[in-house]
Amino acid sequence: MRLLVTALLLAASSTGAWAQATPAPATVNFTATATMPSLKDNKLNDSFKVGITDAQVETTLLLTCQAGRSTLIVFHSDRACEVSGNGSIVNPANQAKLPRTQYVGGYTVKADGSTDGSTMSINYLAVGKVPASTTQFSGSMNLKPENTSTGAAAIRDAVLKKINADNSSGAVIDQRVDTVDISRLYIPSAGLPSDKGCTWSGNMVFAYQTNSWFMDLKGNCNGKDYELKGNMPWTKTPNVDAQTQYDLTLTLPSAAAVSDDALFASTDGNADLFATVDGVSGKIIMKESNYVTTKVDNVDTNTPSQVDASGTLTGTNIPLDTVRSLGVLFGLLSENLFGA
Repeated sequence: MRLLVTALLLAASSTGAWAQATPAPATVNFTATATMPSLKDNKLNDSFKVGITDAQVETTLLLTCQAGRSTLIVFHSDRACEVSGNGSIVNPANQAKLPRTQYVGGYTVKADGSTDGSTMSINYLAVGKVPASTTQFSGSMNLKPENTSTGAAAIRDAVLKKINADNSSGAVIDQRVDTVDISRLYIPSAGLPSDKGCTWSGNMVFAYQTNSWFMDLKGNCNGKDYELKGNMPWTKTPNVDAQTQYDLTLTLPSAAAVSDDALFASTDGNADLFATVDGVSGKIIMKESNYVTTKVDNVDTNTPSQVDASGTLTGTNIPLDTVRSLGVLFGLLSENLFGA
């Protein structure tokens, strides 16, 4: 009898230890509203309203961007985006929302795609015993650069090699890609002292042949590195008019997915979004309207000038503040992810 009781106690103890060692998934709700009148008139500004909400923090980012213009006198105007917004922290005792952050500044995309992140900052309002302060973003991005970086070129080459290998029909392959380079872009804390912010580096490549983003990102958060690699295909939602979706799969390094294999992680259907893999998964639904015909690399493309997006980002064995910071990064890249 004592042996049975001992066995049960050991089993209960090991179960409790396993439960403690396996944290609950970190879920962040993500919304974005993109209004892009510059597709019809490049003298008008585009606006992006982004919501990033989780159990601890609620943030709203507002981006107002002017189009880079070509005229008879000025061949190119740098694309400037004003960044504003605010955020609140959630009191765990009573769920009250306490105003905490104010986002100020903006960024400018130069003709060569270079973008300085240090022109943005966050003002932290005093809450409780924590005093007011200000922290700057730092680092840089290269958005749709004229010259592809070495890192983005490596992903592009791997993607095109994969596409060509799978092209048994011999059809012409669309070689067009868009790239985003991220170089030690520091995104400060969303407002909690335990959140030290994250520094992001890496590359994102959108392949027009597959309508997919391929990502190789590294986030350093609280002194720990998270190497996330995978893809985010953009597809039409089955049986729903004027609606598309992003299905995100980013995984941490594992023996099962090595080298470039992780870039092509399966995102076939909804079931894969609930697979138990360490990393970040997500689904973002985009309702599209007000279509405009534009040219992308001299190819006519039917583009929505209004996009209303909503979904979730979920981290498995990834801390909530890291998933939240990734959501802020996606928010700053709204034009690339949801714009023309």
